[in-house]
Amino acid sequence: MPVSTPSGELNDLFQRLPVALYRSSADGRVLAANQATADLLGYDSPEELLASDRAAILAYADPERRLEWRREVEEKGISRDFEARLRRRDGSIVWVRDTARAVYNDDGTVRYYEGVLIDITAEVSASLSSSILSGVLESTTDLVVVFDDTERLRYANGAARSFLGLSKEDVQGRPHFSRLFPSIDGAWARSLLTSRGWSGEVTIEDTRGRPTPLWAVVTGHEGRDGQAYVATIARDLTQVKETQRRLEELITAKDVFVATVSHELRNPLTGIVGLAEELRDSYQEFGEQERHDLITLIAHQAAEMTALVEDLLVAVRSDVGEVAVVPQNVDVVAQLADLSAVYTAKTQWELPKEKIAAWVDPQRFRQIVRNLLSNAERHGGANVRVGVNQDNGWVRVVVRDDGDGVPPGDVERIFEPYERAADVPVKQGSVGLGLAVARRLARLMGGDLDYVYEDGWATFRLTVPAVENVQIPSLES
Repeated sequence: MPVSTPSGELNDLFQRLPVALYRSSADGRVLAANQATADLLGYDSPEELLASDRAAILAYADPERRLEWRREVEEKGISRDFEARLRRRDGSIVWVRDTARAVYNDDGTVRYYEGVLIDITAEVSASLSSSILSGVLESTTDLVVVFDDTERLRYANGAARSFLGLSKEDVQGRPHFSRLFPSIDGAWARSLLTSRGWSGEVTIEDTRGRPTPLWAVVTGHEGRDGQAYVATIARDLTQVKETQRRLEELITAKDVFVATVSHELRNPLTGIVGLAEELRDSYQEFGEQERHDLITLIAHQAAEMTALVEDLLVAVRSDVGEVAVVPQNVDVVAQLADLSAVYTAKTQWELPKEKIAAWVDPQRFRQIVRNLLSNAERHGGANVRVGVNQDNGWVRVVVRDDGDGVPPGDVERIFEPYERAADVPVKQGSVGLGLAVARRLARLMGGDLDYVYEDGWATFRLTVPAVENVQIPSLES
């Protein structure tokens, strides 16, 4: 049976109330509504709302949500603070909190539902904004903490909890500032409560006890409860400090590198110029053997300059992938024998009589061995040994010296450009490229270069493919 709207004084009161009141049928018709309800749903008047067919159902943005509301009302007799999204007449969405009850006929069927709607759109929007902000704070790598005016922790995001070794439950316990940051002066921290803010660098121990540099921004706030709060956002500067340190090292290394290269080039160049001038000015005064010796010295000095220039070119081209390597069938025993004629000072050459064929670029192979011998001369002991053998498809050249060797922590570092082992004296100027270039060339030829210290000998092992281990393309293919 139809249900009429309230009449008389009751109807006047019903219409004047600023709270949205309604009655609706089970099939979704709005049976009664005041002006506040019409305004909430975007209608000009209650009459316009009542004239809309099945307005109660259509108002629900999610029809399934209305079914849930009906079940709750009918099972419990009353539904309190049921939250739902309603669609206004213009299509916009409003959030409401609905408190309603069911009124039954004598036969137990639902006569109508009546209730009160509270607009909570602003509340939901604020909650969503707070949720988004919370998500942002939780995902940031910066440390965010908030303390109240009793110096108790009120909030710490994920990064801060991890740094301080706290769980969410620990934060809820509101630990005191002095327990979390015992190294920070409490009086200074309290002064921030009354200050406009502060920013600067501080060093704080993390949960492992490691001093960590932080850049912190501290600001004071007054909450809605009238209580003062201090919020701090801090960023870990460890990586920045390490990058800064590394840049300073690179700048220093660059300066040393330029000075050393200049020195290393100037020495042989001075010798070449001096010997050439001597030969030019006193050519007739020298005998045939003396002339030969002078020319040999000039050639040797020029070879040293060429080797250094080659290392510089390889180092530069390695960065852009333009190093030329042309491997071929090479008798490495013969190559080492040629080098032995130059490096005779303190080097013992343990070369087999038979040929050992490797698949290498002969020029690059000699460059690698020269660098290893130069390294031994500059940094090694008094005795140097060179040997070569073939095993299981690989050729291995070993250059060892009886020096103190490389500290274990510096083994990989010595293969980096412009690097040297720490605390190891350098007997002569060294650019710091030889080993890096040697390893790079070895790997470009399909081999490798490594270092071990065994039986009192600092040993560099150059491994390259034997010819038998390489499938050489034929001219017909």
